Amino acid sequence: MADGELRLPFGDHRLAPIAADDVAELCAKILADPAPHVSQSYALTGPELKDMHGIAEDFAAVLGRPITYVPEGIGTWNKTYVDTTMSAYPHIAEHLKTLTRIIGRGGYGRITDELGTLLGRPPKTVRWALENHPRIRKPAAA
Repeated sequence: MADGELRLPFGDHRLAPIAADDVAELCAKILADPAPHVSQSYALTGPELKDMHGIAEDFAAVLGRPITYVPEGIGTWNKTYVDTTMSAYPHIAEHLKTLTRIIGRGGYGRITDELGTLLGRPPKTVRWALENHPRIRKPAAA
């Protein structure tokens, strides 16, 4: 994103991403008391349905500079980003490729309340996750 472009193979499809903090908190809760979760399946989503243009806007707001979403073909994106950086981790690479295919076809285009119910609080937004990510540098206050 150094060039101000968010390149992903998701077209104009919308999805409801989950903040990593929420995933970690939920995993810790389940591991601390697994019995109620045995044989359960959850459709977990974040609280907002956004397309990549909206997520680029969140990046721009947090980084304090223009960020533009540039749709890319799934095959090209996988070759450029997944195959080159994940070759040592084939299981993770295949997982990412599966996710890009599902999202690129419009999968995950809904919101559920399951994550909030399991956490006992509303899930965090994409913007919150970006604002609180330790590797994202916020622009200096003027």
